[in-house]
Amino acid sequence: MSLSSTAEHTHSPTLRAGSVRVSRQIKASPERVFDAWLDSGEAPTFLFAGRTSEVGSAEIDARVGGRFRIVRRWDGEIVEYWGEYVEIDRPYRLAFSLFVEEHGQRDDRVVVELAPVGGESLLVLTHEHSLPTQAESARIQGTWAAVLDELTALCNESAAHGPLPCLPARALVPWDADFV
Repeated sequence: MSLSSTAEHTHSPTLRAGSVRVSRQIKASPERVFDAWLDSGEAPTFLFAGRTSEVGSAEIDARVGGRFRIVRRWDGEIVEYWGEYVEIDRPYRLAFSLFVEEHGQRDDRVVVELAPVGGESLLVLTHEHSLPTQAESARIQGTWAAVLDELTALCNESAAHGPLPCLPARALVPWDADFV
């Protein structure tokens, strides 16, 4: 599989102001890394994580056209991240829209591509964003770098405890209406 050849699969429907790209080599199989993105128990532990945030609720409908929503308390404020899965090609490619009203992100697209490298995975994440400034691009890149660091730690930790079972076709967690 060539990461560059898969990048042409999905073109964004709207013009984005810019994009950032972050990559990691992770000591886990592409299947293990891919499944973490769609697992309702694991994804909230690394997605949009921070030292001063805690998960309030998470919902993941892991199918093309399915939606996700993760709500966090961040420095005393509630921040919601939501989007829709536009492509799921396990274990090589995941694409989703991303909306974060707190940061003014309205129609962003995130593409996660994975390739096997030895017994490990090369992960390349591209975030096409609607925020036009270099400062916002730098903030987004730093945030994804931290997310991928958390994902790497999660996959390394689980590798020490043995493989996880494959995800079912749909992984749902009910909304926590009392949180918001």
